[in-house]
Amino acid sequence: MRIRLLPMLLLALALPAPHALAAQGRVVPLEGFVASVARLWTAGDAAGISALAPEDGRIVLDLGTGQAEAVEARHAAAALRDLFRGRATLSVRAAQVTLAGGEPLRGFGELAWLSRPRGVTDTESTSVYVGAVWESGAWRIRELRVLH
Repeated sequence: MRIRLLPMLLLALALPAPHALAAQGRVVPLEGFVASVARLWTAGDAAGISALAPEDGRIVLDLGTGQAEAVEARHAAAALRDLFRGRATLSVRAAQVTLAGGEPLRGFGELAWLSRPRGVTDTESTSVYVGAVWESGAWRIRELRVLH
């Protein structure tokens, strides 16, 4: 009896996930959103990045210190401007994108950022974690973490 119930239980648990995603309808692919964030990062567009904050206007931000803090979008923009001011970006590409699910829908992406400190020739490769949430018909940046 248990052997027959296990496959049916697994099937029942698996069925709601695709249905839930389909019910959300018209979700823009997360890959496109992460690619857009990569373009903004390449351009050093701190205002453009912070404009993608969720409805509450707060982004969890860690610019490499290991200490994440939820900050208002304007503070995130100022911190990003300072970060970009001190670095020359050589390239940025979306390295990984994962749809996590949940309600609201969440996902994350990873940017591979190749940069160097201004005035220095040695390059540094850094990962940038982009945590996203689907709100009001659009992806929004919930979290940004620069990982050294």
